[in-house]
This record gives sequence, C-alpha cells and structure tokens, in this order.
Amino acid sequence: MLAAMPRRGDLTLARIGGDEACALAASRFDWEGSVEVATVGGITVCADATLYYRDDLMRRALGRTALGGAGTAPTGRTARADESAAHLIAHAWAARGEATLELLEGDFAFVVWDAPNATLSAARDFGGKRSLFHCWHGGTLRLATTVAGILADSTVPRTLDLATVASVAAGLWSHPPASAYQHITELPAGYALTWRPGQAPEVRDFWRPPTEIATRRQPLDPAADELRALLTDAVRERLSSTGPTVVSLSGGWDSTAVYGLGRSIAGERVHGVSISYPEGDPGYEDNFIRDVTAHCGATPDFIDAYTIPLFVDAEQAATQRDHPFAHVYEHWNRSLSRRARTVDARVMLDGIGGDQLFQVSDVYLAELFRTLQWGELASQYRVKRTGAGSLREFYDAAIRPALPERMQRAFARARGTEHRHYLERRAPIWFTPAFLREHRVFPREFAARPPLPRGNLVRAESEVFLRFPFYPRVFAQLYGFALDEGVEMRSPLLDERVVRFAMRRPWSDRADGGETKRLLRRAMRDVLPAAVLAPRPHRTGTTSAYFMRGMRAEGWPLAERMLAESRLAQMGMIDTAPLRRAWDHILKYDDEQLAGRVFFTLQAELWIRGQTD
Repeated sequence: MLAAMPRRGDLTLARIGGDEACALAASRFDWEGSVEVATVGGITVCADATLYYRDDLMRRALGRTALGGAGTAPTGRTARADESAAHLIAHAWAARGEATLELLEGDFAFVVWDAPNATLSAARDFGGKRSLFHCWHGGTLRLATTVAGILADSTVPRTLDLATVASVAAGLWSHPPASAYQHITELPAGYALTWRPGQAPEVRDFWRPPTEIATRRQPLDPAADELRALLTDAVRERLSSTGPTVVSLSGGWDSTAVYGLGRSIAGERVHGVSISYPEGDPGYEDNFIRDVTAHCGATPDFIDAYTIPLFVDAEQAATQRDHPFAHVYEHWNRSLSRRARTVDARVMLDGIGGDQLFQVSDVYLAELFRTLQWGELASQYRVKRTGAGSLREFYDAAIRPALPERMQRAFARARGTEHRHYLERRAPIWFTPAFLREHRVFPREFAARPPLPRGNLVRAESEVFLRFPFYPRVFAQLYGFALDEGVEMRSPLLDERVVRFAMRRPWSDRADGGETKRLLRRAMRDVLPAAVLAPRPHRTGTTSAYFMRGMRAEGWPLAERMLAESRLAQMGMIDTAPLRRAWDHILKYDDEQLAGRVFFTLQAELWIRGQTD
C-alpha cells in the first residue's frame, strides 16, 4: 500500500498493535516533517499533520502553562512542544480522548489506535488539504491517503461508481464524498471516523462554523484591528521555521495581505512568486504586484503565464489520479511550487479562504429583505443593478432567495420554470437524462450538501463554501501538486481563529455598494499601498484568456480523439453530438463557463480510459 503512494515519499515508518488487530504505517520525504507514526502508552498515532498554536494545545490538552517548559500527560510521559505532530496528538489523545478533536488547530489527517479500548479513530481537519480514504470490506477496515493506496490491497473490489464519475464529468458542485469506486469513500473534511473490531465504522462531523452572525452594520475599525492581529498570528504560525517561505502572490487583496504580513514579521525570509500576464490581458495584475513588493522592500519574481501549458501528458497523467476530477490550473500551480524551490523554500503560503470569508454574492440583498432592512436594501440595490432594473430582476435578486424552498418551487412551477438553488448547477446538454435518472446523480448531489443553516443567508453561503466536499477536494489537489514539487502549502486565511471571527461579522464587512472585502482591506491599511487597497472599477486577475487559449490549442486534439470513440458515450453517460457542437462553439467564442464544463468532461473521459484500458 505504501509503495502505491510514491507521492508520499521514500522513508517508511510503521507500528503494529500489540494484539495485531491494527497495523499503522507512513511514508514521507526526508525533508517533510509532517508525517510520522508515534506511540504514547497504549495510544499509537499515524499522522499527516502540521499543527499550529502548539503552546495552546499543550496547555489546554496537557495542563502546560508555558511554551518551552515540560508538561506531563496523564500517561506519565513527558510532552514537548517541539515533538512531531503525531507525538503531540498521541499525548493529547491519551489525556483527552476524542475531545482532542476540539483542541487541534492545523492541517491534518490522522489515525489513532487506542489499544486499551481496542478502538480506531481517524479525522481530517475542516480545510481538507490532507486527504484520507477508507474502505470497509470483508470485515477489514483500510485507510490510506490516496485511493491508489487502498486499491493496492488486491482484495478490494475495483467496481466503479458511475454516479460519482458523472458528477465530476458534468462539473457539478457538491461531489458526494464517495470516490469513483463503490467500495472506497473519502472521509469528508471536518469529519471523524470511529471503528471497533467486528463492527462497521461510524462517521460523524466534529467541526462546524459558528452559528451566530451580526445582522446589521457594526463599527469597522475595531473589527479591522482584531482581524489584523488574528491574521498576523496565523501567518506567523505558518512561516517556515528552518528556511525561507514563499507566498504565491497575485495582485488581489487575499494573497497580498498574507505577503505583506509575512514581510512585516520575517522580512527578507519571505519571498513572493507571481504569474505575469501581458498588459491588456484580463489576468494582468503585474502593476499591483510591483506596487506591493516595492512597498515591502522587494522586487517581483514573475513567471510568464503563457509559458505554462494547460495540459501536460494529459492521457498519462489521468491514469495517475485518484479521481476523474482534474484541477484546471494544475500546471500553473506546479510552476509556482517549482519556482519556490529555486529559492530553497519548502513552505509556500497562499491566499485561499479570502473569497469564502470576506466577500459575498448578491444574496446579501435577500438577507436585507428577509430582515426587513428595506431602506438599506433600496440603497444597495440602486448601486448593484444594471440599467433601469425591473420587478423581475428585483424579485430574483432580493426576494426569491429569501423565500422558503417550498415556496420557491411553487412559484417556479407557476412560471413554468425549473426551481434551482442559486449555488446548484444543471448538467451540461451532452449528458443523457436517462443516465442521470438511472444513477440518481442529482438526488446524490442534493444529499451530499451539508445541512445549510436556516436564517441568515450570508452565513449560509459562507458555510457552503467551507463545507461542500468539492472545495476540500480542490484544496487537497493543490496541496498534492506542491508536495510533488517538494513544497508544503499552507493557508493562513483558513486559520480556524480567523474563520470563526470572520463568520460572525455582518454583511456590510463583505460588501457595501460597489465595495467588496471591506473588512480585510481596512485591516491591511499601512501593510499594503493605498492604491492597491482602493476599490477597483472592474475585476482584475481573471485567467479566462489563458484558459481559453489552452483549451483551443492543447485541448482540441485530445477532444478529437474523445469524440471519435468516447468511453463515456459507450456507457450511455453522454451524447457526443451536442458535445461536438459545444466544442465548435468554444473554438469560435470566449465562453469560459461552457469551456470549463467541457474540460471536466474531457478529463473524466481520459480518466475512464485509463481505468478501463
């Protein structure tokens, strides 16, 4: 199983439970300190983890009072803050048991074998960078970082789950936590698994965002000061302790905040790496990046976007993936990680989390309607609307999302239209309705949605972006790309303390008229140049031109082979005639949304070929 996971390194560690009910093992690279197997008393932990706020963990779990001093766990073993994550988890578990899950802050996937109680537990943090899969078959539970690790056990059936393949190929959002194999399931981010010999495993969620949120405007400056302190701590915790740290730096407000704080903490030990686009390209933010780096006493380190291919050995690469799902910007991200290695960095920070926490869609208009803030609604809608507006546009933007689902469905039937949640997608026209019905693709999608909180629509939207299985799957892929290149990716904005603070703040922190991310921008005053923090008349940093060029030049030859003899069509999943029409449309017009759907179908086709051939 370890040999089937070469991404995970070449140094192997292993432990076997005394009664041989459980075997744990891990592989890691010699530079990677985040993977370990450790035993404390009767507790054995196999962890892929980077823990933050270790002094707080030691104090809360083991009764320590200060970083650097010795703490004694109830097991009688001495615990040190500089021990591996696996050792710290083992000490905490010996002291607190499952309550440890509420104390850990970091990026982790781990398995615990509690020998005295003959119980195995596994958990994955809410951000989901470290993946974990499990298979319960034939009375044996198998867990591994990758699907390939589980499939290395020849007793595991390789039957495909075509409904999951269809969800991915159609570019749907929810993506049930099932893998593309019927007997292998992904442990969702923020969930824990418990198993006892002779019983089936049980899975439950242990992490949920806060339920309370302010519904009306609150003073911005005190909140900005608090957010500034939280973000400073989050960045400091994630800086490399042994060498330079790289920030994947765009010209937006998320990664620039991370970079600016990193430079203020560690100076020249923090290095920015960016993708450069030609002036006039919709991705162009080079001017903002230059301003930010100059403000921080540095110069930009650019990679030309148009030297990065969209596809690299796509057919061979598809056979190596756990999923039919492929990240559109895989090689874009790999290029950043490779550049990080040229400055001898092993840690790279990103700006992931800013969109989820600090901005909001127009659903906040419906929240104003729901909470009877109609004067505020009128003021906001006047700025938001395009043209003269109409009652139909106002209903769709400000009233419909605030209505109960049952009422929305009734109104849709009366209008002769199909009701659909604003965050749900339809299948592309080339998917056959009979296949979707037979395999219950949409009922499974709906069931995969975490239960959305009732009431506040702004909080519900943030929770969707934090808890939908789709997003941790993306984050895990990004982490894997970086790991392949010898770099560990960390996300300060997804720090749990930052998340819990931001989720409680009102809509006006995120949007106000034409302004977005107001709280984050206010928190970064003096850290970043005023010209960079100023509102922008139009969106910058969009990668549509790069993506469309890659699809036309590199994707078309792959599509021609797919259309000539499609495995998905042979399964009855798709019809190639409308798919060909979609490709013809993409070759002529800049329809990025349609091209994205075609990309997912193409990658799923390549993956299926790799499995079936």
